[in-house]
Amino acid sequence: MPNEVRVAVLGCGKQAPKHIKGLRSVPGVEIVLADVRPEFARNLAEKENLQWVSSLDEVFSDPGIQAVDICTPTPSHPELILAAIRNGKDFFCEKPLSESSAIAREVAEATRKSRNIGMVGYVYRFAPVFELGKQLFEDVPITGVSGPLGQVRLAHFRIGGRGSHQLWKHRRSTGGGAANEMLVHMLDLAIWYFGPVRDAQLLEKKLIRPQREISGRVEDVDAEDYIMAELQMESGVTVVCQADLLTPAFTQFVEVQGDNGTFMGSIDREMPSFVYCNREADGWKQGRTGLEFERTNLFETQMSAFIHAIQTRTSPTRCTLEDSVQLLEVMEMLLGEPVGA
Repeated sequence: MPNEVRVAVLGCGKQAPKHIKGLRSVPGVEIVLADVRPEFARNLAEKENLQWVSSLDEVFSDPGIQAVDICTPTPSHPELILAAIRNGKDFFCEKPLSESSAIAREVAEATRKSRNIGMVGYVYRFAPVFELGKQLFEDVPITGVSGPLGQVRLAHFRIGGRGSHQLWKHRRSTGGGAANEMLVHMLDLAIWYFGPVRDAQLLEKKLIRPQREISGRVEDVDAEDYIMAELQMESGVTVVCQADLLTPAFTQFVEVQGDNGTFMGSIDREMPSFVYCNREADGWKQGRTGLEFERTNLFETQMSAFIHAIQTRTSPTRCTLEDSVQLLEVMEMLLGEPVGA
């Protein structure tokens, strides 16, 4: 029987129910809710039939809570993580880890010294279609070659959503914008697939909709809602990443071109996923092979990996703090400033 784990979800906004569902899927997990606004914790606790506490201090001072799941705006992440570490608690943190790579390195080093478990929420790494992509591109960072696709030359990572869920996600001062909310996921996949970035160029970054209707009110916003970047990977692959908060219906895909074919993958079930080979290679037939995957809840898989790491006291193999430091370094290469500046 796995060890029981008591986890406090910090921050009871839009992301929290996804994390709660993920945690509930794991046997032996008990959930407590907390928020700097106690009424938010109480309201969500009543809706989800969970326990709640009236302050974050109650969480950190409770020795019976082994871990925290941080679902708060980016600027609050480092302080909450360091508080968790000081009180001997493991942590899961929504992306990005912090507003700068320098702060992220400090957090990663503090975590390493404390021997606490820490993970950051780049949920797309747990999608079966992208797991297959990882298998296809496992050797690319070393050789530049994917078995069935041959020499990999070009990749396009695209994600778009409509936004307007929370005001803070459209304000620069609270870490909002298409870069923080959307682009980071595609950059993370690109680094996971193709290894370190040699050079990064910002192609476009702008605010197309300066007003948003959020919670029934028209609000002035200042964070970018469209961004496009080009990466040159050390492995020789050219990667174009594009993200926006303008697309009426969520869309997402990864398209990779090699000398011998194409990989197309998406978590959007309306988008095709396939491997196309000019000639048979590594067990993949000539022509197009459609890819089908069972529908999975990525938050369930992600949170299960986190709880397993806690129970076994083993370092996570995905979504590590070191991964997040590297990603923030790339973001700073693109933006010329810390993520939250």
